[in-house]
Amino acid sequence: MRFIFMFLILSILPLSAEAASAPEGYWMTENEQAIIKIEKCDAELCGYLYWIKDQSRQFDDQNPNPDLQTRPLCGLKILTKFQQNPRNTKLWDDGEIYKSDEGDTYSGYIRVDSNDEIYLRGYVGISLFGKSQIWTRVNKTDYKACKQP
Repeated sequence: MRFIFMFLILSILPLSAEAASAPEGYWMTENEQAIIKIEKCDAELCGYLYWIKDQSRQFDDQNPNPDLQTRPLCGLKILTKFQQNPRNTKLWDDGEIYKSDEGDTYSGYIRVDSNDEIYLRGYVGISLFGKSQIWTRVNKTDYKACKQP
């Protein structure tokens, strides 16, 4: 009987560790201006604008490329190319973060701190020169998804 109990406990532990390193879901940005839906895109992570607090801003008008300034913010892919670090499954690096209110793209990484918090770092060149945010997991049913104009 003890053997069965130990087997069950040991078989659950890896699932818990993996769940804690899974950043898929809906995340409120630190400034509470947006919710980002993070999901797997093939073997990488990507993220899309799901909810935007300031509904008056509808388009990617800060983009330096005039051809992209009319694309809707709602559903815009702002996280791309994040790959899980094989030595640390809680770390997703070598990604890009598009900051739509500035029209700039930064290198970045995501670290899963817990099931409810991720640490996001965006930088230019090396990570020493950058900014960090802590995003909090939210329930998507508590927020109405934005709609493209």
